[in-house]
Amino acid sequence: MKTLNVTSARSVWLFDLGDLNPRGKDIYGDLLDWLKENYSFAKAPSSVGDVDPTTKGYKFEQGSFQAKEEIFISVDLEIYNDGIVGNSRSSTHDTDKFLEDMLENAARDFSLVYGHDIIRTKMYTSELTVRMESVLFNLNPKLVDIANNVSSLCGLSIPPFEMTGFSFSTDLAISPLKPAPFILERKAGAPFSEKRYYSKAPLHTDKHEEVLAGIEHILAGTLAK
Repeated sequence: MKTLNVTSARSVWLFDLGDLNPRGKDIYGDLLDWLKENYSFAKAPSSVGDVDPTTKGYKFEQGSFQAKEEIFISVDLEIYNDGIVGNSRSSTHDTDKFLEDMLENAARDFSLVYGHDIIRTKMYTSELTVRMESVLFNLNPKLVDIANNVSSLCGLSIPPFEMTGFSFSTDLAISPLKPAPFILERKAGAPFSEKRYYSKAPLHTDKHEEVLAGIEHILAGTLAK
């Protein structure tokens, strides 16, 4: 398995935003300008009343953050009453670094109250484009029979059907949290010959890659039998 690119590395930190500003200081207009300036966001709210009409949060897009020495990454930020959301195309660990840097610096410059203990929950969504050498049919040879049956009944002069993906999810109807599903599927629009897959997981980016490498190991082991 080879990671071709990181589509999204999303970190969600859930906490009561009011805990940062327990005395209700009038700082939000200055804070929005500070965020735009310090992280060079190309798109940012123009005023305190400029919230996203759909999500009702403040959205900052196409910013810049120095994740490592001489390495800057593009970042996005969303701010809500119950937490903050960061996104990058580097890794969830780098996205976490950005959120930590933002909160620590904002607390210093605006005399806010910030400590790790105010964060209730951290959730992650990693999206990757990868190349996998083994075919998904190797999970279970009986899947070939299903695909062949669909191909024969379809009645069209087209390439045979293949297994193109699978997913796992928790029961969102009873879960207080709403983690992303785990998905592995052929990359939309890419020829099968390129062996490109899209994958999504509620994991740190490195753990996501670890799971995908394990899946390919399973597929190759099945093929060896």
